[in-house]
Amino acid sequence: MDYSYFKKLPYYLLFISLFILAQSLSMWGQFVTLPYKNLTMWEAYKMAIPFAWLDWIVMTFTVMVGDKYNLVTPTQDTFLLIIIQFSLILLINRFYLKQKVNISDIIAFFIILFGFFVSFFHLISKIFGIPIPTHPGNSNPDKTHATTRSLRYNTLGDNKKMVDYAEISEIEEDERLEEN
Repeated sequence: MDYSYFKKLPYYLLFISLFILAQSLSMWGQFVTLPYKNLTMWEAYKMAIPFAWLDWIVMTFTVMVGDKYNLVTPTQDTFLLIIIQFSLILLINRFYLKQKVNISDIIAFFIILFGFFVSFFHLISKIFGIPIPTHPGNSNPDKTHATTRSLRYNTLGDNKKMVDYAEISEIEEDERLEEN
């Protein structure tokens, strides 16, 4: 039996705890002013901004732990963010705003989970035989960068040797298409 996953268990627990704490601060900051009907914009801002600052600080450490111990991919970060925020919104609506959580809210939550499952495993593409697009420059879509320019920048950052920046040139979209 492979016990290597158990070595990362404390880091996963730290990561998920920090993630939930950061998103709790974020969601609370977004909802804290709602019961007060006569707040000015400045008063609402003063109430909400400390939560945004705390979220930023905690989320910085969360991402650092996730990256340092290679716990999750950026896509999984996004999935986790949406799921936790949706869950927290339901809890805040129910217990702070005293609103009823409807069956449709619960169904929507499971639809979101199902959508992530379909997206992550390419189910529709596999069922209908639609080719799954490959990402340029990398076989792992979670490590693919948004643009050629950012890919070049990150590659240069990974290189430990000196780089001659005079050799780097921009390629226009038309030129790149002509090469292929």
